[in-house]
Amino acid sequence: MKKTIITLLALAGVAVCAESLSPTLVWDMDFLTTGVDLKCANGVTTNLGTGVGTNLIEDGAITLSNDKFSFTQTAGRVSYADEFTLLAKVSLSSTQGNNHPVIFSMGEDNKWYWKAAYYTQSKAFNLDKDGFDSVDESKKNSGAIAYTAGSIITLALQSDGKGKLTLFVDGEMAGYTTITKASDYGSDKLVNNFTFGGRNGSDDNKANVTIYDAQLVRGLTTQLIPEPTTATLSLLALAGLVTRRRRK
Repeated sequence: MKKTIITLLALAGVAVCAESLSPTLVWDMDFLTTGVDLKCANGVTTNLGTGVGTNLIEDGAITLSNDKFSFTQTAGRVSYADEFTLLAKVSLSSTQGNNHPVIFSMGEDNKWYWKAAYYTQSKAFNLDKDGFDSVDESKKNSGAIAYTAGSIITLALQSDGKGKLTLFVDGEMAGYTTITKASDYGSDKLVNNFTFGGRNGSDDNKANVTIYDAQLVRGLTTQLIPEPTTATLSLLALAGLVTRRRRK
């Protein structure tokens, strides 16, 4: 019995250490029938557009039909000079909208922003910019990634802390773009506006998309991550199974 307890405590300690070294979950967005619930360590204000009603928020997902959902992070804002990842699990409808519907975008108060769009003609996911004249446009896309209507994909828009953002689709790089002037991605350039289903600060290029999950983490990852308590409980459950098998 003592060995079992010691083993469980040791694994719990390992879990805590692993979590401290892994990317830190800043907020985890869950969509409920009563509205939008942001499990967030920082202050957030939300804005559901006039075309987005509670009838479109169900089963832990929000469906945007030629509309967008935006919010502003009022505390703990990230900088382009930080290492962070914005993740979203999404499903495009059979008609994705216009030629390049924007899946999500993010930016500052002055409307400088990055956007991840899906180009229906080329069937390619594209990472693009607005406001950064020093971005190398030739590096914004690395090729088409096929998408089957209705299938769920995980997108990750990731900063490496050096003015470079990379777009991943199901863990595969879909494109990247780089800010070449350090003054354009310095620590004073705070990212606080996030928009799903359209462009930040604009009503153009809205999308038909269902969002199942969205996370912001400190650190670099291309996978949705569980909350710390969930990860710890999972390891403890695994330890219990191992102990039970050894007894048999």
